[in-house]
Amino acid sequence: MSVYRFDNFTPKIGSDCYIADSAQVIGNVEIGKECYIGPNAVIRGDYGRVVVGDQTAVEEGVIIHARPDEVTRIGKRVTLGHGAIIHNCTIEDSCV
Repeated sequence: MSVYRFDNFTPKIGSDCYIADSAQVIGNVEIGKECYIGPNAVIRGDYGRVVVGDQTAVEEGVIIHARPDEVTRIGKRVTLGHGAIIHNCTIEDSCV
């Protein structure tokens, strides 16, 4: 797993998460507990903040980002399908 500090922010990762070795989690990111972050997923909290709720699956090749000084929020028990690009939005709980 590649977890990177950026601009004084280190990602916070909840308990019992699986993060693939090829995934990248960068900066101001908070991942809840029991999450799955698949191969080649990128979660970039470099200029904005990203919050991922508990028991969420970020499948292979997903990219999550936020605009400067804004927040992308992914709810609890969400599945983000293969190759999705999530940019500066809110996804409510229990969505696919």
